Amino acid sequence: MNKMPKQIQKKTFPDITRPHWIEINIDALKHNITTIRSIIPSNTKILLPVKADSYGHGSLAIAYAAKNFGVDFLGVAHLNEGILLRQYGVTLDILILGPSIVQDFPWIIEYGLTPTIADIHTAIALDEYLKKTNKTSKIHLKIDSGMHRYGIKHDDIHSILKVLSLKNLNVEGIFTHFATADEPKNPNHQKQITRFQSLLNTLESLNKRPPICHAANSASLLLEPSTHFDMVRPGLALYGYNPFENISLPVDLKPLMSIKSTIRALHTVQAGEGISYGHHYTAQAPMQIATIAMGYGDGYLRGEPNQGQVYIQGKACPIIGRVCMDATMVDVSQLKNVQIGEKVEVINGSVNKKISMENVAKEHHTIPYELTCRVARRLYRQYIWKQKTISWEELKEELEIPNLNH
Repeated sequence: MNKMPKQIQKKTFPDITRPHWIEINIDALKHNITTIRSIIPSNTKILLPVKADSYGHGSLAIAYAAKNFGVDFLGVAHLNEGILLRQYGVTLDILILGPSIVQDFPWIIEYGLTPTIADIHTAIALDEYLKKTNKTSKIHLKIDSGMHRYGIKHDDIHSILKVLSLKNLNVEGIFTHFATADEPKNPNHQKQITRFQSLLNTLESLNKRPPICHAANSASLLLEPSTHFDMVRPGLALYGYNPFENISLPVDLKPLMSIKSTIRALHTVQAGEGISYGHHYTAQAPMQIATIAMGYGDGYLRGEPNQGQVYIQGKACPIIGRVCMDATMVDVSQLKNVQIGEKVEVINGSVNKKISMENVAKEHHTIPYELTCRVARRLYRQYIWKQKTISWEELKEELEIPNLNH
């Protein structure tokens, strides 16, 4: 296989050659953490979920920044996510939010992770493993108060007390998860709060209450102070998005992610001509169409044809026809002196609320998390740090993120 010439290997591509990119605002994360701190008790801890690559925002950048900004815990979904963070030198407490299984035990201990125990059988197995290996482990006990996904049932006091009595387990925490917290008047939400609080009261009366009790996701944190307990787990709020569909945010939060593209082609389409796959749009008069470098291969939702808009030169440009894998066509007939290479705001609520992460998600009948999680790795990443736009390499240096040498 022929090697690439050395002079090309060393060449750094100028920004103008990048067809699309995302911008992650680390300054906004600091603002959001400070804001959340201001509305919870001073002794209440914050767990920042960094699962699924921090919902697409980049788990290493977010984890190291979170440590700088005073977050107490990180939350991952699976063992391998926690191991990766440890391999990159992350020292914060890491709670594996998903249930652990027997095969995970050696790795949990080796990497100093905190497992979630969601059933009595796994608790007993971990206790026996720790006894045989002469090891110790902190755990958090998951309670099913009505989500019916993971956890020991809230009224199964016998099993809960059994776990708390196992000598080789350090039950540091106990927690539940709300199914309808974004609907504060939903009776099921209040039922879950009551069930969990009742359990804590029972454990308190028996002097068995673990030191870290937690339940509040973003929605309940913002509207239900009674759920703050000893730790809160705001994901959506710390990333700067509104967890409610029809309720305005009660505090000022700033979104971390914006998605940008460029115009790659310009052409005039005559009346009667169809545009994009399936010809779901037919020009009624001559119109100027821009093809932008953004498609469902980049994580942008394909959705329905002729749905949504992007912003160019500060003006809304409707999406025309079907979104393709690598490209989307938009109507730029209203723009003057539009150029190939010009920047396109695809998702950026600070430019216009119509293309905020929340509104684009709503248009596609989904949630902001799905959009941020879908962002493809091929999109170049830039970061806002101390009010400057910097590269990943520069951010690594600022946050002292090590290289992985194995």
